[in-house]
Amino acid sequence: MKETFGDYIRKLRGEEPIRKVASALLADQSSWSKYERGDRFPPETMLPSIAEYFEVDMEQLRIRFISDKIVFELLNEDRPEDLLAVVEEKLKYLKSKRYQQAPLFK
Repeated sequence: MKETFGDYIRKLRGEEPIRKVASALLADQSSWSKYERGDRFPPETMLPSIAEYFEVDMEQLRIRFISDKIVFELLNEDRPEDLLAVVEEKLKYLKSKRYQQAPLFK
């Protein structure tokens, strides 16, 4: 899964005009263009509509979306691989404790 979320939705759109996709998903053309270029993320609440429109698996779309948010958050850090290793450790720890928190990316 090397392509970005923006690359992926651009590929899904294919030759279909941006205005048609944007209109069907109740987004403006400018915003949809920014989603495809990776300049902005669509609201997470839009994911079910995107999945339905392009007839793709919602969970896979969500994984692509959230993983991009995490990657872009880490991208400009000095040692992103070290941070990711710590995150993985914390994730295992918190899962073992059945810890739950309100979503951070809403």
